[in-house]
Amino acid sequence: MLLGFLLLGMRVVHLQTVQHELLRAQGDARYLREWTVMPQRGRILDRNGQVLAVSTPVDSVWAEPAVFCATQQQRQWQPMVELIQVTRQRLQARCEQQKNSDFMYIKRRLPPALAQQVMQLEIAGVEVQSEYKRYYPGGPAGAHLLGFTNVDDVGQEGLENAHQAQLGGARGRIRVLKDRAGNYVESVESLQQVRHGDELVISIDQRVQALASDYLEGAVRQHQASSGSVVVLAVPSGEILAMVNSPQFNPNDRATITGGAFRNRSVTDVFEPGSTIKPFTVAMALQSGKMHAESIVDTAPGHYQVGGHRIKDSRNYGALSVADVVVRSSNVGITKIALEFSYDALFNTLSAVGFGQRTAQLPGETAGRLEKRPRRLDHAALSYGYGFSVTPLQLARAYSVFATDGVLLPVTLQRQAPGYRAVGVRVFDADTVAAVRAMLERAASPAGTARSARIARYRVGGKTGTSHKLLHGNYQNERYLSAFAGFAPLTKPKFVIVVTVDDPRGKLYYGGDVAAPVFANLMQDLMRLYNVEPDAAPPAIAAVGDEP
Repeated sequence: MLLGFLLLGMRVVHLQTVQHELLRAQGDARYLREWTVMPQRGRILDRNGQVLAVSTPVDSVWAEPAVFCATQQQRQWQPMVELIQVTRQRLQARCEQQKNSDFMYIKRRLPPALAQQVMQLEIAGVEVQSEYKRYYPGGPAGAHLLGFTNVDDVGQEGLENAHQAQLGGARGRIRVLKDRAGNYVESVESLQQVRHGDELVISIDQRVQALASDYLEGAVRQHQASSGSVVVLAVPSGEILAMVNSPQFNPNDRATITGGAFRNRSVTDVFEPGSTIKPFTVAMALQSGKMHAESIVDTAPGHYQVGGHRIKDSRNYGALSVADVVVRSSNVGITKIALEFSYDALFNTLSAVGFGQRTAQLPGETAGRLEKRPRRLDHAALSYGYGFSVTPLQLARAYSVFATDGVLLPVTLQRQAPGYRAVGVRVFDADTVAAVRAMLERAASPAGTARSARIARYRVGGKTGTSHKLLHGNYQNERYLSAFAGFAPLTKPKFVIVVTVDDPRGKLYYGGDVAAPVFANLMQDLMRLYNVEPDAAPPAIAAVGDEP
């Protein structure tokens, strides 16, 4: 007996000294695990603190293939298979794929309560990892701007991708103690501190975003159009208050995220702006001092030959003032005005208001196309919005010169402090802009082409555009892009809105019929939301009939 106790004592001493580190390592291997701590992605907030994107906690169930996939273990799968609704065949296929790996996912993004039920089944080799799932409370409204994340909560498109470094944070690692069933007992030590993502506050007003989305979707459906965009800018801050597109997708529903559906058409798609450019041609003429608003332009007999190409009006307007050329949207009149000046004068004017340049460095933004082609026909085409292409955001920024007494505003998605005035670049004199603004008020009246743009108690200014679509190098006679660009209230503009509706296939296709009503509905709501005081009563303007 003494010899036995002596041997036991010697064994104890041996275990506590010689084999201490080995046994401790084996114990740690059985009960200590390193866990990855996922960072919580930063929220995206609108200008009023409304949540546009937030990450919510979820759990992912994973396993060690060598243990979980063993033949004897597969008998324990059935309760879990029924609980998380995954087939045995799928698990077996995944086991085959990951048989040489130390890690495999069983099911990702489960509610934490459901993941806990899986762990209570005590299936050998099964673990749970805490993760996050991105949620967008606004759904489709503005999804093209925000973008979305992948299954690992990493930004893939839009602002989510552009601001990944700020929003994403950095993963951490901790060592934890688990019991025999694999349940978490306690944290032993932190190996790497987790860094959660920072918030991103943008200039978007989610209320305006939702309203713009609803009005645009309604117009696209009503006119059987293929797509459309709305951009809203605040004056004089240059902040983007809304940017929406159609067709939409829902970032909360992965089934709606298909190739091309998430393109932010407001900055990626270009179009020939048509008659919305005529105010810039007139501003160039007035700025020169060679013409004024009452200068007469003879548009008879309703067409004009330039470089073997006939430029036409919808009818013979005869002698028109420069102001009436804008109000009636005369192609002949604007061509004759433009040809009184050099090609470079017109080209430089369009370049000065931002065409051919990126505006806000937004994800996927294109610079459009404004190239020098100083032929006489190209000179004429520039004057009424053909031969170059712009984005809806570029057009909205360009119209800021008419809302700021001639200063081109930089546009931004950064929320600015109340009362902030952006520092822009002067393009036109204030007197020139005042004259053009009066023309644009008449254009958006019963005397012009956009009577549908008017709103109660406020004076508005704007211009329609109805351009033929260019497909495969040829203009299509019955395919159009309808647009309206405008601002309000006229006496002290607060907002610029551009609406484009691509390829309306119903009975109506003019910008005044298709795009202008969207502008009016949205601008009326903006006046109410921002408590803007009504203008003084506008001057009486006689109606002259419907004009395209």
